[in-house]
Amino acid sequence: MRKTSIALLAITLFSIASPAWADRGLPDHFGSWKRYISDPSCAPHPDKLVFPQTDVGKEAGQKQVYEEDYCSGKKSLFIVMWEFRDSSSAYEYYTAGLNPGMLPSLVGNNAAVDKDRLWMLTGNLVLRVDSQKLASEEDLRALVKSLEGHADKTPLPDIRAFLPSNGLVQGTQRYALGPDGYEAAAKSLDRPAYAALASELSLGPKSASDGEAMLGSYNNGRGGREVLLLVLYPTPQLAEQQLHHLQPLLASKPEFAGTTVERDASLLSLVLSPSTPEMAARLRKAIKYDTAITWNEPATTYTDPPWLMVLKTIFVASFAFCVFAGVAGVLFGVFRLLMKRLFPGKVFDRTKSVELLQLGLNSKPVNPDDFY
Repeated sequence: MRKTSIALLAITLFSIASPAWADRGLPDHFGSWKRYISDPSCAPHPDKLVFPQTDVGKEAGQKQVYEEDYCSGKKSLFIVMWEFRDSSSAYEYYTAGLNPGMLPSLVGNNAAVDKDRLWMLTGNLVLRVDSQKLASEEDLRALVKSLEGHADKTPLPDIRAFLPSNGLVQGTQRYALGPDGYEAAAKSLDRPAYAALASELSLGPKSASDGEAMLGSYNNGRGGREVLLLVLYPTPQLAEQQLHHLQPLLASKPEFAGTTVERDASLLSLVLSPSTPEMAARLRKAIKYDTAITWNEPATTYTDPPWLMVLKTIFVASFAFCVFAGVAGVLFGVFRLLMKRLFPGKVFDRTKSVELLQLGLNSKPVNPDDFY
C-alpha cells in the first residue's frame, strides 16, 4: 500500500511539473503520440541516454538537450532535441550529423532520413527521431509545428545555397562557423590533411571579420569524389587578404598538391586535392554565387514649370516693375518740387553752374534757362 501511494504521488508531481517542462522543451503530445509516463503496453527506451557535448556543439553554442519517449498504443518513439543559440549554429550541428546517402524527407525543408532515423532542423532546434517509420508524416509535421512557436526565426546562412547541386552526394553538406566545425567536416569527407587549415581560414562567429565555410562532396564520374570548399568573408577586401595568405601555404606543402584557391568578390573556392584541373574548373564554374555592382549615378528631375505658369510669372513681374517705376517717378517728382521750394536755385535749376557745348550751327546762342 505504501509503495502504491509513493508511486501515485510521484506520478502526480510529475504530471504537475510537466507543463512547465514542456513549454521549454519537447511537447506533451503531437498527433496521436503522447509522452510516456506509465503505460505498461508501451515499451520506452530502457536506459536514460547521455549525450555529451561535442566540440562542434560547444562551438555552435549548445544550450540544452531534451529527450523523451512517446507512445501511440503499443508503438513507441524516442526523440532527442538539441537547442542552440541561433539558426546558423543549429545548422552547423545539423550538417555535422548528416551521413552520406541520407535521403531528403517531406517532413520539413531541412530533414533527412537514414534507415530508421529522422534527422531534422527547425529554427535553432535540431531533432533526432528514432523509429520514425512508426509515425506518419502528418504526426511528424505536427511535432515540427508544435516547436515552431519556440524556435528561432532568423534565416539560415546564405552560403548553403552556393554549393552546386549537380553531382552533389546527399548527406555530405557541411557548414562550419568555426575551426572545430571545419576540422570535423574535413575529416568526415575523407580529407583529413586539410583539417590543418582550420586555424588558417579565419573562421569563427565571434569577430565581425571572420568567415564561414561550406563543404560538399561530388561524384566525378570516375568512381571517385571531389570535395568543394567555399569560404565566405564579410567583405571582398578580407577575402583578398585571405587569398594571399592561403596561396603560398597551399604551394609549400606536398599534401596540398593540385589544390588552388580562387576569389570571386567575397567568396573563396577550393577543390581539395582534385582528380584533374578540369574537374576543379568545372566545379568552380557551377558555383551558385553571383555578384552585382550597384552604381548610384546623380539624377536630375525635370522641374521646368508649364508655359501658363511662365507667362503668368512674366506678366506679374512686368506689372510689378511698372508699378515700381511709376511710384519711383512720383516720389522723385515730389522730392524735386520740395527741393525747389525749400532751396530755390541751389539744388535744381542752377543756371550758373550749367554749361553747354555749342556747335554754333546757327546764330542764336543757347540759353541754359530755356531748359527749365
